[in-house]
Amino acid sequence: MTPERFDLLTRRHRECLRGVRELKGSKEIAAELGLGKSTVDGYLTEAVRLLGARNRRDAALMLAEHEAAEAREVTEKEENTDPDKIMHDSARLVSPADAVPIPSAPDGSTVGGAVSAGHVSAPPRLNLPIRRRGQQRNDMGLVERLLWIPTIAVGLAIGFGMLATGLDVMTRVINAVAGHAG
Repeated sequence: MTPERFDLLTRRHRECLRGVRELKGSKEIAAELGLGKSTVDGYLTEAVRLLGARNRRDAALMLAEHEAAEAREVTEKEENTDPDKIMHDSARLVSPADAVPIPSAPDGSTVGGAVSAGHVSAPPRLNLPIRRRGQQRNDMGLVERLLWIPTIAVGLAIGFGMLATGLDVMTRVINAVAGHAG
């Protein structure tokens, strides 16, 4: 896991992932942060995509490991600092950071959205009424579930209509061919 992926996470992404790490549900995290449950779910979903994790639990564990490694680095740096130096190491001029690569999932597909000034603007994601690979359960709200019922019904009606039309056309073609042959 490259540290650049963690740089894409905002403060809210990190706060929500820390709540997951503490085994809190979305409602508890939302109450703590003063956000709506769906907002917390959105932050967690986006964080999972940005980190290329399988689910929110894995993303929380990845962030915890990353933060622990950063803490170890800071501690080691402080232990190796000479107090007699005039300039601290961080006061040196540094070259500009390399461009942050676009994150990709383990299967090679692109994840996340456009990165601008450290903030990720991902396109809105359609919540499907099925559980995705790596999810424990589907996190859709009641309104989203209720909106899917007529959507699926209309889709089925259109599909059945297309099937009936296709069968009708095939029947006419077969009758026309049989009429010319006989």
